[in-house]
Amino acid sequence: MIIKPLVFLSIVLSINIVQIIVGADPFTKRFEVNVYDFLPKENSKLITHCQSKNDDFGNHTLYLNQYQQWAFHQDVFKRTLYFCHLWWNGKQQTFDVFSKHLSGDCQTGIGGNICSWIAKADGIYFSPDRVTSAGPIGVPQKRYDWQ
Repeated sequence: MIIKPLVFLSIVLSINIVQIIVGADPFTKRFEVNVYDFLPKENSKLITHCQSKNDDFGNHTLYLNQYQQWAFHQDVFKRTLYFCHLWWNGKQQTFDVFSKHLSGDCQTGIGGNICSWIAKADGIYFSPDRVTSAGPIGVPQKRYDWQ
């Protein structure tokens, strides 16, 4: 009867070794968040400050067609939350870029598990796809107006 605990221990150790080698939890989904600057060329300076409870990426300055990107694994209990504060041309907006409520939207695009946020002159748009310099692959949805 000592074999069953040894098998269990072997499985647990194997999972831990995979986590160490890969640097991620094999039981949770990997997501990618992108924040794109598609603002007018003559005034495209976008300042971003994105963070979670555990990660603060600080301020970043983006110009036309530039983007900020990061990837992570959603925690087992789906409590992962990232939010961003964006500033442009005297306007601003703060919003969640990833949460358990947004995770379903992020899984619908090409490539899967991607949350892309696109800053345009008339507001902030969401796309579940990566964005190229030619523009979004699909049709992004406007989610927020500038304040």
